[in-house]
Amino acid sequence: MDGYELTIGKLSDQTGVKIETIRYYEKIGLMPAPPRTESGRRMYNDALADRLRFIRRGRELGFSLDDIRTLLGLEDRKPTCAEVFDITSAHVDLI
Repeated sequence: MDGYELTIGKLSDQTGVKIETIRYYEKIGLMPAPPRTESGRRMYNDALADRLRFIRRGRELGFSLDDIRTLLGLEDRKPTCAEVFDITSAHVDLI
């Protein structure tokens, strides 16, 4: 597992997200299921840590999990500035 050097505990420490929350995000599909060691231990890399930080920051800013899911989906397909603007503007209108 080249590059996958973080256990769930270390990921939690680095990102400030509780272990139970990380597992929940995996369960609902916000975080992809990470590879596991032969003993079943989850292992994470820096890209997954960055994704988790993005989710945490979005939650801190008051975005719903559905909004974050949409923004992550947009990230995966390289959204236009207008698409991101529309999503964030709708959130600003709510607050």
